[in-house]
Amino acid sequence: MLKIKVSNLKPGAKLGKDLYSYDSQLLLPRGTVVTDEHLNSLAARNISEVYINETTARPRSEKPFPEVYQHSLHVVRSFMLEAKLGKPLEMEEIVQTTDILFNQVFDENDLFRQMRLMKDKDDYLFTHSVNVAMLSILIGRWLKCDEKTIKELGTAGLLHDLGKVFIKDEILNKPGKLTEDEFNEIKKHPKIGYQLAIENPEVNYDIANAILLHHERADGSGYPMGNKGYNAHFHAAVVAVADVYDAITSTRSYSTRSSPYVAAEILWQESFGRLDPRITKVFYDKIANFYIGNEVLLSNNEVGVVIFVDPAQPTRPIVRVQDKFYNLLLERNIQIIEIID
Repeated sequence: MLKIKVSNLKPGAKLGKDLYSYDSQLLLPRGTVVTDEHLNSLAARNISEVYINETTARPRSEKPFPEVYQHSLHVVRSFMLEAKLGKPLEMEEIVQTTDILFNQVFDENDLFRQMRLMKDKDDYLFTHSVNVAMLSILIGRWLKCDEKTIKELGTAGLLHDLGKVFIKDEILNKPGKLTEDEFNEIKKHPKIGYQLAIENPEVNYDIANAILLHHERADGSGYPMGNKGYNAHFHAAVVAVADVYDAITSTRSYSTRSSPYVAAEILWQESFGRLDPRITKVFYDKIANFYIGNEVLLSNNEVGVVIFVDPAQPTRPIVRVQDKFYNLLLERNIQIIEIID
């Protein structure tokens, strides 16, 4: 169930709760399918928010996913390069982009498939920012956050690596291991991005702290402050998980991408002392189920189809390879290394 502003409500959505007037009269019962007439009536009564079933929440799509993605990529590239030139953040277009992504991120299966198709190591900084925004929105939906919080998570995702435009390209795109000095340069980007963000009064406390703290880890190994303890800032904790997942599943200058199954297992391991287990658990529980029926490449170079996922161990499914079956829960030496589109 999702709380949504009436101004963003579309015909076809189904109410998740009974809707009452301010004087406690029942206006519309739970399960009502919203029509244009309902929207006019709600506006006339000054009803500002309603609860709807999330599976019916997707608005009429005006643009296909690739077009939305490319538009978002253009916006991210523009505001980052303008920031590098010393221009202030123009939040209006960034917020509008978040709104577009908010209305796009409903079908998880389609989202993960499209993200795999869109990944490009040559534009990694910009595609990563769009991906982290979409993943943060998705996590917010899974955790049943309200619309305001979900959109803040999306905006935080778009902005989280803003400071990296001030890091030298030869460091960001270095194909080998970074030296200690080079890594120290990388560790400056959260503070740089935070300072840029707080100069704009439209960037609130939660978004700014997500930019600053998304690399902090509970064991104190993170940066820029090396804080210990699980991240008290919810937005930063969500962006941290989205950031790690996309980094693992992307091709970068120094590494090839890993499968979502490998990424989910790493996130689960990271929840023991590093990443917030509230966030990693919902991600771990949800992610692997999306790939039932997909062709996958195994680490033994065989190609099979995922046919069953154990909810207790979602990253170790049963895979059929012709007339053979691999139970990866038992075959611990075999992993899914790629999803085949």
